[in-house]
Amino acid sequence: MLHADGMTTRRALLGGIVAAAGALAVGAGATAKPRARNAGGLTPPGRSDLAITARKRAAWGANEAVRVKPDGSEQWPLRFSPVQGLVVHHSALPVEADRDATMRGIHDLHAVRRQWADIGYHLIIDPEGVVYEGRYSGRDPVPVFDAHPVQGRKPLVVTGGHVSGHNMGNIGICLLGDMTAVQPGAGARSSLVRTLAGLSLLCGVDPAGSFEYVNPDNGARVTKPVISRHRDWVGTACPGEAFAAQFDTVRAEVVRLVKGHRAR
Repeated sequence: MLHADGMTTRRALLGGIVAAAGALAVGAGATAKPRARNAGGLTPPGRSDLAITARKRAAWGANEAVRVKPDGSEQWPLRFSPVQGLVVHHSALPVEADRDATMRGIHDLHAVRRQWADIGYHLIIDPEGVVYEGRYSGRDPVPVFDAHPVQGRKPLVVTGGHVSGHNMGNIGICLLGDMTAVQPGAGARSSLVRTLAGLSLLCGVDPAGSFEYVNPDNGARVTKPVISRHRDWVGTACPGEAFAAQFDTVRAEVVRLVKGHRAR
């Protein structure tokens, strides 16, 4: 993983410390409705079975002080670009019994020790299947994007730091744990499939297809699967040898859900 590379700016937001107040889930074209405290939601139109509810940064204890400068602006400026693909990772690190503590450890690794000022992934999934909000995307309650995606429009994703040279437009989803020799547990795998299916519908991308990735900053192009593994982009073992070998079955399950087979 590397920090965010260059990108075209669609929107730059100044953010203060994230409030610990409750979040809203906003359906496309719908009026905002209250949700449970400390949860942010994304719901594909007509597919409530694929709603993505993420544990907010305030809930797992992100250290927002490292994210902002004394004047309140972002150490790592928020920049948005149209979604192009979805990239899956594993953390390759031990998972503590306290999952929030594991999240804080990854945040500290990225934001403090690597001096990125924030976590590089957009969404993180723990062994039980709980989804966590990663990279800060603004003061609104919606994770990942500048606003809840609206049907018919390509959503804008905040640039993360998870796939060197190809961060713009790529959403990074990370499984907690090391999948070098083992498969994800049932909870994590099910949550990953649903999350990828929900994002595919929200972003209007074909999970079964490939696409020509275009770096908005320098115009460099490369063809990749819409739903890819970190190793498909750069020289890395991520998301783990065992899991990587079975990844096609994950993609097939995502396709099945997107085509209308409702999640149970």
